Amino acid sequence: MFITFLSDFGLKDDFVGTCHGVMKTIAPEAQIIDITHGIPAQAVLEGALVLANTIAYMPIGVHLAVVDPGVGGPRRPLALRDGAGRLFIGPDNGLLLPAASRAGIAEAHELANPEYALQAVSRTFHGRDL
Repeated sequence: MFITFLSDFGLKDDFVGTCHGVMKTIAPEAQIIDITHGIPAQAVLEGALVLANTIAYMPIGVHLAVVDPGVGGPRRPLALRDGAGRLFIGPDNGLLLPAASRAGIAEAHELANPEYALQAVSRTFHGRDL
């Protein structure tokens, strides 16, 4: 199983490593491909374009993208499955749509089941907790 990971977290702190740890705890067999963590802070459009431009070169799998100016707010976490079987996970702020739309969106789900979240969901680090 492959998981690609794109964010605006940067590499100066523990955020990317912490997310890798959570992913490997849930799916130890997963191979994680970091697309980039250098998206400028809160630049949703830039993140969406980078994800859309790279997705054709990535294996079918789970594609996690976290660029969310509204973290901790009312926006929903989403899972979108495209017509090729790729699963896109991220905030409901337009970040996933250009990439997921390339092969047509086959399914869309709000990630609302608490069984799939860490016990204590923080208001500022949904990329780790959901």
